[in-house]
Amino acid sequence: MNDFVEVEWLAEHLGDERVRVVDARSTPHGGVVQMPSGKEQYAAGHIEGAVHLDYADDLSDPATPYAIRVAPPDRFASVLAEHGIGDDAIVVAYDAGTIPFAARIVWMLRYYGHEAAYVLAGGLPAWTAAPHPLSTDAPAIVPATFTPRLHPALRATRDEVLSIAEGRSAAQLLETQRDQTYAQRDRDIARAVRLSGNLLLEDARGGRVADDATLQRLVHETGLDLHARTVVSCGSGVSASGAWLALRAAGFDDVAVYDGSWMEWEHDALPTVPKN
Repeated sequence: MNDFVEVEWLAEHLGDERVRVVDARSTPHGGVVQMPSGKEQYAAGHIEGAVHLDYADDLSDPATPYAIRVAPPDRFASVLAEHGIGDDAIVVAYDAGTIPFAARIVWMLRYYGHEAAYVLAGGLPAWTAAPHPLSTDAPAIVPATFTPRLHPALRATRDEVLSIAEGRSAAQLLETQRDQTYAQRDRDIARAVRLSGNLLLEDARGGRVADDATLQRLVHETGLDLHARTVVSCGSGVSASGAWLALRAAGFDDVAVYDGSWMEWEHDALPTVPKN
């Protein structure tokens, strides 16, 4: 199943006791996009049996209110367990097919060692177009046990990014914030290469990864090395998580998300350069 499952697969397995569906629609943080909260969207209609998790409200680190970093292991495990997601769960996360909140949830789960985590290809638009119904009922949740097993290579810290920015590391730094929010800033992290998240994941196709030919063209145009460690950054770690999926699909060997991203970098007044 790679990193995605199709609507048909989920429809066939929706009743399986191991399958846990997560509605990942969230409230954007640090940007200019205005929309109903994720909880409001969920209440208005969701895939039957889905639980709702907001990447910032539910799964962020309270020690870093200035940046939406992933929750520490104990907190993350507790929230997952309370929502019925245990060690044996097959997790399918979905969003509205635009901002890649589902990718953020999947990246978090993989970071904590839960490999059976996938994005619903095409998101909620693909589900309703199938057509499959939505529900407004709250699901019955049986508490579970989630055991975090860190995969530290998937997460880049500010110190690693600083080593790239200062030329002390051979790793690549890729800035992938979506165009609408990226336009609101006039600075970048030094040595960052710009590749818009809007190109890597296509809104017109429900947030699916761009086709292989497009991915290979984008990689070639930016001069990236598929075999070098690559750190992806954005505004708050969401677009970077989508880019993480896209670069994996493009054949990159070693990709990490800069969890703090621009919100942390700017807050900590770390070195920046004017945008190209």
